[in-house]
Amino acid sequence: MPLITGTRLGPYEIVSPLGAGGMGEVYRARDTRLDRSVAVKVLPDSLSGDPQFRERFDREARTISRLAHPNICTLHDVGEQDGSAFLVMELLDGETLEARCGRASAKGAGLPLDEALRIAIQMADALTAAHRQGIVHRDLKPGNIFLVRSNGASAPAIAKLLDFGLARTAAAALRVDSATSMPTTPPGAMTAQGTILGTFQYMAPEQVEGGEADARTDIFAFGSVLYEMLTGRKAFEGKTQTSLVAAILERDPPPLTIAQPLTPSLVDSIVRKCLAKSPDDRWQTAADLASALRWAADGANAASSGVAATSGVATAVVTPPSRSRGAARGALVAVGILAALAVVAVIGGRYLSDAVPPAATVRFDVQPPPDVLLSPAPVASAAQLALSPDGRRLAFVAARRRGVSQLWVRPLDSVEAQPLPGTEGASFPFWSPDSRSLAFFAAGKLKKIDTAGGTPHVLCDAAAGRGGSWTTDGTIVFAGNINGPLSRIAASGGIVTPLTTLDPAQGAISHYWPQFLPDGRHFLYYLRSTRAAEHAGTYVGTLDSSEATRVLGPGVMALYSSGFLWSAQGGTLFAQAFDVRSLRTTSEPIRVADGLGQFSNIGYQALTVSATGVLAHGPAVVMTTRLQARNRGGATDGAPTPPGMYRSPRLSPDQESLAMTIAEPGGSATSDIWVLDLARGAMSRAVSDQGTDWFPAWPPDGRRLFFGSSRVGSTTVFEKTLGGQEQLFAETTLFSSAAAYPLDVSGDERFLVTHAGTPRGYDLGVLTLTGERKASVFLSTPFNEVQGRFSPNGRWMAYASDESGRFEIYARPFPAASGVTQISIAGGTQPEWRRDGKELFYISTDGKLTAVPVTTDGDTFAAGTPRPLFDVEVPEPSAPYASDYAVTADGQRFYVNTVVDQPTRPALTVILNWTADLPKR
Repeated sequence: MPLITGTRLGPYEIVSPLGAGGMGEVYRARDTRLDRSVAVKVLPDSLSGDPQFRERFDREARTISRLAHPNICTLHDVGEQDGSAFLVMELLDGETLEARCGRASAKGAGLPLDEALRIAIQMADALTAAHRQGIVHRDLKPGNIFLVRSNGASAPAIAKLLDFGLARTAAAALRVDSATSMPTTPPGAMTAQGTILGTFQYMAPEQVEGGEADARTDIFAFGSVLYEMLTGRKAFEGKTQTSLVAAILERDPPPLTIAQPLTPSLVDSIVRKCLAKSPDDRWQTAADLASALRWAADGANAASSGVAATSGVATAVVTPPSRSRGAARGALVAVGILAALAVVAVIGGRYLSDAVPPAATVRFDVQPPPDVLLSPAPVASAAQLALSPDGRRLAFVAARRRGVSQLWVRPLDSVEAQPLPGTEGASFPFWSPDSRSLAFFAAGKLKKIDTAGGTPHVLCDAAAGRGGSWTTDGTIVFAGNINGPLSRIAASGGIVTPLTTLDPAQGAISHYWPQFLPDGRHFLYYLRSTRAAEHAGTYVGTLDSSEATRVLGPGVMALYSSGFLWSAQGGTLFAQAFDVRSLRTTSEPIRVADGLGQFSNIGYQALTVSATGVLAHGPAVVMTTRLQARNRGGATDGAPTPPGMYRSPRLSPDQESLAMTIAEPGGSATSDIWVLDLARGAMSRAVSDQGTDWFPAWPPDGRRLFFGSSRVGSTTVFEKTLGGQEQLFAETTLFSSAAAYPLDVSGDERFLVTHAGTPRGYDLGVLTLTGERKASVFLSTPFNEVQGRFSPNGRWMAYASDESGRFEIYARPFPAASGVTQISIAGGTQPEWRRDGKELFYISTDGKLTAVPVTTDGDTFAAGTPRPLFDVEVPEPSAPYASDYAVTADGQRFYVNTVVDQPTRPALTVILNWTADLPKR
């Protein structure tokens, strides 16, 4: 029954009806809390009452609500009233694309070419944003595209996609054996009812046949919509449903150049590639499609200005799709040709004739190979990438499933990336000036490798590398440790000498991410400080002096190229004009791109630039996991948690709760500590702050939590006392360090062990919890010592160290630390004790949860032979070395943080000739 004016749905008051369709009724409403107008869509009772639909609906609605994109209608809220579910969306003023096309079609024409391409580019950008989140529309059509009126009367309308992702939500709940269709908006033309979701007029062949839909399904529908915009007629028509299906499966629409003779052949090729019958022959990503459309729009604009386009470029950029399934790589080849032609134009600095306009900015995505995922940077949860100085090759860090990270190199005039053997465990790569070699950090060393082949050459120790830069005179400047100044070394190896000095007056913690300026003497770097507002930021130093000049304030590191500083804020990339002589910025920041991964606490951003007009950036990269309960045989024991971004599960002393870190979506620098009630499955937030809260540790009394937090600049240990049902805590700073991570509390509650960042790497420290609180060093070596755990009787400390060149598990007496026993025999991390002290567990290098019988009662420590229990798939170990499992007191049950199939495969974005979009100076 339709709702009447004044009806309340939670805080939303119905004002008037807006429309109705198969997925519900839409109303104009007022948000009484914020006093704003919104659109409310009430779902049918047949869907709201289905538990499976509601569970998927709620989960995917949360995902869609995070799609903050100017060309996607914003989902504000979801709710339920009297058993009926409803959505609260942005209220739009304008008309649907269906109505706009209808007006044009009534005049016997399609939309003007420039208007159609402008709308198409916005649609492709919206699909790109959604597909990167793993969301497929499945019902893209003119009725689901809304043209929002702009403020100015003559300003072009802004396209927004509606009903995004709800079709996918409904599909699983409604699927039956019949091959019919269920629209998400009012049926405008031919739409049948049923469960193969979408509108037949715009369905891809695989949808019509009842197959699985993916991003390329949306691209087919996109081609149908663009064809209709340009011609005023539908791409596929039939008098009956059967004839329409036959047209989609067997026939191609007339070429645009016939249906609309003034359409450029390049646009015709783009649309035909969208409408290829085989998904493998279509554009493989919406980002590549958007890049091609921008080229077409630039060409159309040039033609309208009386500038002739070069036909050779037009025909090479996009080739007609092959009708053969054997041409499965056609789309990748087309993108490779596109990239190659643009690189030639940019790097060469020449054009085919004086009549050709300057090269336009071109964006395209670089996907790792199908079985490979980008690897998050140590600490930063963002991609790692580096463009060669000549702008021809892109290096990045990635790993195969169950494999270790290594360097991959993708020539921009090719469609495939290749791994570099010998670079396993690599992080933060940077190129030699001649673009032939790569330097990187791995296994506590700074290394270099010739990309043409060969084995890596070790240059020096670098316990925890944080970036480097290589100048033409053969000098490498690098940050080799977590908390320390920059150092330099000859590219051929030799003696390492300090380059910068940490100034106590600045509260300086470390210097990171150096990059040489064009003169080869000055360099940029990022200064971390406990007094961030006054001193943190990007500085310019020099090889000839200890003086340094601050050029940008707190945030992230800035990179320099072609007269600009490039830096990200909140995932948005900005360019700011910079004078290398006066070392001053000379303009306001200019917005360039969105979606960058960054970690402001250490100044990291997933960005790389070259002097040749090529720029690349990467996304946030966080492994999606779930906590699984498993017995000693490896069998799952109980329901796992929903997928999320978990780390550091720690079992409470009464074994009734798990404390853990959960990162915020989107790969931001923030994470909170949550507590899972194991009996009820209820999750509650225990510690929350704008910074990073992580590394929870329970004392034996179970009434408090120790944790690390970056809220004071660098990770510092905090204590939180439970304070009632609402879990209100009183927080007290224990002590300040450059970076200190709480790990474990002794059984007598007298000591807290931490691993703390030092100029040489990670060392184990101990904090006295009784009497006067004092911090002291337990174990400090030139290597990394992490993940300390007290034995139940408090007489021994188990930990992981890489002193042998790889991490192994060791035990030492506590508190003396004299004498050492190696526990693991083939690599391992993450030691945990059984509560009776008779067994130690760890995760081996080859991914097995392993048990070792031990004796801890006497004055000497004795360890038996390690025995693998079962395979695990946990996140790859990286600084600051969080744990990924917890074990019950009897050693019979394990809560393992298990990597699951990732919802998306993040890609890198390359921007060619980015200077074309910057204001002329």
